[in-house]
Amino acid sequence: MGNPSLTYEILLYLNSFYFGMFATCELGMMTLKAVNLPYPHQVLVQETIILLALCLVETIRIIFGRKGSLSDHGWQVILSVILTIPCALGVSYLLFYQLHRLRLEYILCALMLSLHTAELLFALLFICSLCRPVSYE
Repeated sequence: MGNPSLTYEILLYLNSFYFGMFATCELGMMTLKAVNLPYPHQVLVQETIILLALCLVETIRIIFGRKGSLSDHGWQVILSVILTIPCALGVSYLLFYQLHRLRLEYILCALMLSLHTAELLFALLFICSLCRPVSYE
């Protein structure tokens, strides 16, 4: 099957670039919607806070995942896996429960959720590979 550590590292590297683009597009679309569409003030503030919290938690998750993958520290990867849950919930909120949604947001959020799923799978495989005893054959 290959090396799950390498695949996980490649996915995190890809996600670091994709997330920068995702956050920039989402912030731009949030600004566009706030200027051009009618929003109740409380909903606009709530959605902005969710987006900013998502940006913060996703950045921390990527940093922990990359450091843990490169140094073979399982606890950092486990923390990255745990932080995947609030990140996926934030992206799911943007995908399904926002007041106004654009088609571009559907595409960007669906790609982000699929990237989260792939990272979660390979992070769990990487953690399992760290738990196996070392064999010198």
